[in-house]
Amino acid sequence: MASSPATANDAFASLADRRVVLIGGKGGVGKTTIAKMAAAILEKMKRVVFLSVDSLDAEALYRQFLDKNLDAFLELGDRGTYLDRDELRRFFELSLPGVDELMAWMRIGELAEENPDAVVVVDTTPTGHALRMLSSGEHFRQFAEALDAMQEKHRGIVRQLARREVRDAMDAFIADFEAMAERRRELLGKSAAFVPVMLNEPWVIEQTKRLIAEVRQIGIEVPFVVLNRATEAIEFELPVVVVAQWGAGAPAGEGAGAPLRTARLTFFAGKGGVGKTTSASSLALKLARKNPDQRYVIISVDPAHTLRDVFAHESPPPNLQVEIVDTRAKWRAFRDTLGNEIERAMSAIAPKGLTVAYDSDAMQKLVEIAPPGADELFAIIRLADLVNDPSIAMTIVDTAPTGHFLRLLDLPRTAGEWVREFMRILLRYKELIPPSSLGEELVRASRALHSLDDTLHSDRTSVIVVTRDDREETDRLIAELERRKIPIGGVKVIVPRASPPVTLDDLASLS
Repeated sequence: MASSPATANDAFASLADRRVVLIGGKGGVGKTTIAKMAAAILEKMKRVVFLSVDSLDAEALYRQFLDKNLDAFLELGDRGTYLDRDELRRFFELSLPGVDELMAWMRIGELAEENPDAVVVVDTTPTGHALRMLSSGEHFRQFAEALDAMQEKHRGIVRQLARREVRDAMDAFIADFEAMAERRRELLGKSAAFVPVMLNEPWVIEQTKRLIAEVRQIGIEVPFVVLNRATEAIEFELPVVVVAQWGAGAPAGEGAGAPLRTARLTFFAGKGGVGKTTSASSLALKLARKNPDQRYVIISVDPAHTLRDVFAHESPPPNLQVEIVDTRAKWRAFRDTLGNEIERAMSAIAPKGLTVAYDSDAMQKLVEIAPPGADELFAIIRLADLVNDPSIAMTIVDTAPTGHFLRLLDLPRTAGEWVREFMRILLRYKELIPPSSLGEELVRASRALHSLDDTLHSDRTSVIVVTRDDREETDRLIAELERRKIPIGGVKVIVPRASPPVTLDDLASLS
């Protein structure tokens, strides 16, 4: 077992030389409480800036980002692609999938730069979305490369005409943009520390191990973990800080409340750690065992994918299909398809030469840019396929915590606009792109988004709100669902119990 720091005070005090301290973990483990504890300890040593990512207005931050940079983006796009300014403006002004994560990454770096004498303590979103946010540095690196590729076409033309290298305001803009992105990557990389918070529960521990591996892969140090709501350490690969803090978010237990209405597409929704995965798995197992002649699907649309841990050691009944969509892999495959088709289209426009080569490179670089939420498109498309499959009696969905679940519900509309604009731009020369390739893939995505949007607003959908009797949070979620005209199947109140369910029989026995 790794050695344990003497106290939480010692552990967090050891991070006083970091510019950014990020507190993360699965929903419901107590991240906010531990983040505030870390801030209180650190502010005895130096100034602290505290940020809760959930409190950010990402859309407002994105508008500010565009106000500052859009004119330069349009100028570079006009120089380096076949797209005109109006096309590029429409695309940039759409709400990008994952803008929350991009703007959170930018805001953390901005706070660290504005406060060089302070440590920025960040209360992050739950696991999957926190990882997307931390990976946003790669998005901005790719974007800077795309801008440079656009400008390279202009440089090539100037070199041909002037017979010398000439730099202008756009070169200076790109250099400044790249320098900003590099500084932020440094602040959220080598100058940062990530502290996971976990509970002594098998599913939470397994998810924490995956989280640590991915954070390290991004290039951020993980110095220790916090074991919350415990009295003694456990065996783990890192030093364990034990915090005996109890309260909301105790292990999941049995449900209470009125009978719930289910539908062909049944979501379990609520804040992190309330028992959504437990409740969804329990219903799926009960239905599959009770109706062996019918087919059921349980699917995770939470990037953390706790569902995989539920069925890691026991197989579900044969009529229950457990799905975890590897959306990142699907996005990579889709992006590769886009790249191949762009290359083919550009080659068909004219004989190979300077201009076309630069255009192709610029468009290829643009394709490399993947907004953090773009992979959620494939989860949505998969849900549409499942709902339209008549052989499936019910699809049960384990969702991300409240805010990101609501974003997912909005995705068929917001991403539908994004996909249609993306399709219109990339298929400007659609006569050059052969059938049954890029065009069909984008059309399928657009149709799936439209189909699911219709389903979400019909009696084929039911959202079951899971809570630990947090009336304020529950009322907010219900109000948001009603505003979106999404059918609500009821509220499931989780009553804490001494120990969490471990086996599939335990899950099936929950009411």
